[in-house]
Amino acid sequence: MASSVPRERKKYASVELKPLSAGADYDDEEEYKSKTDQWLAYILAKLHALLWIVIASFICAYTEIYEVILDGHPPHDEKRQLNRFSFNVGLAGFGGWCLVAGYLILWVKYILKFPGEWEDYSPRAIPVATICAVSSLVAFTVAFWPVWTWLTIPTIFCLFLGALNLAHFVPL
Repeated sequence: MASSVPRERKKYASVELKPLSAGADYDDEEEYKSKTDQWLAYILAKLHALLWIVIASFICAYTEIYEVILDGHPPHDEKRQLNRFSFNVGLAGFGGWCLVAGYLILWVKYILKFPGEWEDYSPRAIPVATICAVSSLVAFTVAFWPVWTWLTIPTIFCLFLGALNLAHFVPL
């Protein structure tokens, strides 16, 4: 039994370990993307973004969200009222998120042409944007809950992803 242990060790001693980071001698494990693969990945990302926008547009039409926002209730049921205060808090949070995104994308990246990462120039911007986005999602959920009940959470989620993916088609 003692003689089988060294043989086991010899069998495993020939295993070659490769580094996790991609170095200069990192051979065929790393994927090489040709121009065609890069274009296909680009088109797939745009189609994915377009899918979320189409889903959000369909939800807007199906739920009659414009009438709900303008009138405060669905056209066919006046008893289900939109919570206006929570809706306004949600708009403020979404507006804050858009302002931080505009600041980081337009001001820092294109006007100042800061060469580093956003976190290096403005380390508090991403946490502020996250707080604004989460607070707006919670406020919109509270605002639309009397109108759509349990469908509010997936509806708000899809609408938020549709609005977020609109940035794919902004020509910058």
